[in-house]
Amino acid sequence: MSVDINIRKNKYNLNLDDLIIMGKRINNPKRNFLFISKVLGKHIEAKPKVCKEIGLKLARLIVDKEERSYKNNEKICVIGFAETATGLGMAVASYIKNCYYITTTRECITELKSILKFEEEHSHATTHKCFPLDKDKLVNSEKIILVDDEITTGKSMINIIKELNKVTNAKKFIILSILDWRNEEHRKVYDDLVSKENINVEVLSLISGDIKVNDSAIYIDNNDEVINDTTYVLNYNVLDRIDLKTSYEKEVESYLLHTGRFGVEFNEIQALESKCKDIANRLQGLIECNEKILVLGHGENIYIPCRIASYIKGNVYFKSTTISPIYCENSDGYPIKEKHVFYHKGVKYYFYNKSEIEEKYDKVILITEDDLNIKLTNNMIVVRV
Repeated sequence: MSVDINIRKNKYNLNLDDLIIMGKRINNPKRNFLFISKVLGKHIEAKPKVCKEIGLKLARLIVDKEERSYKNNEKICVIGFAETATGLGMAVASYIKNCYYITTTRECITELKSILKFEEEHSHATTHKCFPLDKDKLVNSEKIILVDDEITTGKSMINIIKELNKVTNAKKFIILSILDWRNEEHRKVYDDLVSKENINVEVLSLISGDIKVNDSAIYIDNNDEVINDTTYVLNYNVLDRIDLKTSYEKEVESYLLHTGRFGVEFNEIQALESKCKDIANRLQGLIECNEKILVLGHGENIYIPCRIASYIKGNVYFKSTTISPIYCENSDGYPIKEKHVFYHKGVKYYFYNKSEIEEKYDKVILITEDDLNIKLTNNMIVVRV
């Protein structure tokens, strides 16, 4: 896959190669490539503190731009995009004082009515929903900050802004992204949106530029190696939970309350830190001296496992399972060399580079919010927090 990149703006003089590596999507004629983040710990491992640091850099784009901090009574809602940016969005929100944070989600929850629905047209799973327990926090927002890891055309952002303009009072939208690859045609669509909807839309990114992918191939891979092995689950049950009716096989599912999926206040995000530290201290007792550890999040639950990992002492990395199908290629420099799949609540999840992970890490600790008891590696410990 040949990619031409021209960087126009680089706020902090970051090295692009430290942020992303190119990957190939499976069976996707709409967009055959994806940017695999090196800093978010989604598809490949990252140091757990890096995601928080990137969130701070994004939050500073607003403070620097407006030359003030958000220590006022402005009603601000931060929204993180499922699946990859749920953790990044919460990292941003942790620096926006008095904000309300919520993620989009692909969970099939029937007990709650989604306040909006929009499409991510190029994605493998296009439909996003949003389930705030306190709808007024979103509806009455004066400013909405939308967070994603990258913007290629910006269509998904336009789709959600149109929906938010129907259901909220917000007239100002700020889009924060690590990368912005929109061309002039895509930028004009944003100008037209502002004029038509009578709103203010501003896009801020760490790096912006132009990208051209010189590859039109469709990468076919229908070979799934399924993992069905299970293991014992350690039940810590430290964090607050909520049980909700769903359309999954198990009618009522248990969710962590403060992942962002149902909305979370700024002070609740701060309060999570001490609880994540407590969990990390308990996990420390399972770890031998000098062991290399991988903490694994699951699906949309990224931020909390990442923060737990950041408090574990030693050589610790973080990544997550995903619903994103990525093409595997055993070649030098390509990041995804092996894929395994497993099913949870009827949804197919991917776990990449299993053999490499078993070789590199002494223990893999899966942080789960429900009864997931999958044994993804031979050295896995599963903890329900």
